[in-house]
Amino acid sequence: MADFVTMSTGGFPLGLDWSKNPESIPDGALVQAENTEYDHADGALRTVAGVTIKLDVGMTIDTLFYDHRHSVFYFSSGTSLYRTDLATYTALGALEGASRPVYCRYGEVCLVASGGLLQSIVGGTVLSTLIGSPPVSHYVTSRAGRVIAFSTASDIVNYSAIGDHTSWTNVSSDTSSAQFVNVGYKDPGNIIAIDFLSKVMVVYKQYGRAYKIISAPEDTTNFAVEPVSETASCLSMFATVNIDGYSLYLGQAGLMAFIPTQDYGDVAPREVGLNINAWIAKNIDSNCQLWHVQSKKQIWVKTQNDKRVYLYHYIPRYDDGRGAFTVRSFTHDISDVCEVGSDVYVAYGGKISILNMLVDTDDGVQLQTVIKGANRLAKKHAILIMSKLLITRNIIAGYGTLTIGKKSRTVTFSASGQKIYFNTAKLYSSALRLYSSAYTRYYKVSGGSNKSVQITLIVPKGAVAIRQLDYDYLEV
Repeated sequence: MADFVTMSTGGFPLGLDWSKNPESIPDGALVQAENTEYDHADGALRTVAGVTIKLDVGMTIDTLFYDHRHSVFYFSSGTSLYRTDLATYTALGALEGASRPVYCRYGEVCLVASGGLLQSIVGGTVLSTLIGSPPVSHYVTSRAGRVIAFSTASDIVNYSAIGDHTSWTNVSSDTSSAQFVNVGYKDPGNIIAIDFLSKVMVVYKQYGRAYKIISAPEDTTNFAVEPVSETASCLSMFATVNIDGYSLYLGQAGLMAFIPTQDYGDVAPREVGLNINAWIAKNIDSNCQLWHVQSKKQIWVKTQNDKRVYLYHYIPRYDDGRGAFTVRSFTHDISDVCEVGSDVYVAYGGKISILNMLVDTDDGVQLQTVIKGANRLAKKHAILIMSKLLITRNIIAGYGTLTIGKKSRTVTFSASGQKIYFNTAKLYSSALRLYSSAYTRYYKVSGGSNKSVQITLIVPKGAVAIRQLDYDYLEV
């Protein structure tokens, strides 16, 4: 009799692959990865962290920002700006404009752009308007000691004087004074977004045009504005992120990037989201956003106003430098994300929440993990499954259903007890569980004859990390 063949998923390290049909993707790829992520420390595919509510403000939260210097959160609702310590919140005042605000820490202050004059928050408590700043600023950031602002209704990038966020007057004889740069003069379209990449600033404009601003205005030797693309369709000022030498942007073609080359100030395009870009292109609008979640080594990709976020993992990554994708669905439509150390805060549904690995719910709603692999068709008459093996590390106790081919089995994910002797931690008023992670090893001989075989693991309760998922089979 012929030897059995082992189909090993390798723990599904390749993530989602929607670029091909389920019968053509590799064994390590997925067609469904709902509420899963990769642990950047060991590369394991696992259930995402749950969500715990920290503060319910009872109104729509449009943006959320943490001021590390003053240890306070700012959030906006409509044209009003607030501060909070997550116990209570107080109003700071009205925004100068009506657009979604952008924040930028600069020295001792936090700058805010909302479509009018720039504003500053001093000491984490006082909101004031910067008279003399550009009259319409939708975006603000800083680089090399200058504040940089632009309006999405023009093609001009404004620079403050070096070291002074209040000085916006140009002095022709002083290169350190305020400057402005006309990007793509007389070409169609206005500025949509900017991002930084090595020695250049990438400027994304309407109709797919992109430019690079090399160096800074005071560098009269190297300063230049040059076109880099006519197909870089970035849809939102909130849809660019710079990580690991890449300037990523989200647009009609999906998740794309510019990367630096060996030539000074030169950049080249790259299709980062190759495996899911065809899907993104059909499900994207101007509400799209990117968030860099550094503690998880992830880029969160929101393509439209819904509850789904695609998780792009830049660690671990493929041999060609690209990362894997998974998906998570929130209970509410998220509006913003920010980090404080290793803690990830999410603004959604009028609430400020925090990711929490100790729970498997999202605002009280049970999370469900769904993992589905490639569909393998019989090359001869049938695929005869001889045995199957699942090994998981259990983060939170629960249960699930493993389906391989036409046979399904219920699997219990237990958690072992934690030792409490010699432990001086108080047990009362503690939210910590009294058990630690455990492992489940599920091995089953037989699986029957199948015309096609697809692995599906559904975990409606609990949280697990995949360590091994294989099956032995014979073509008959």
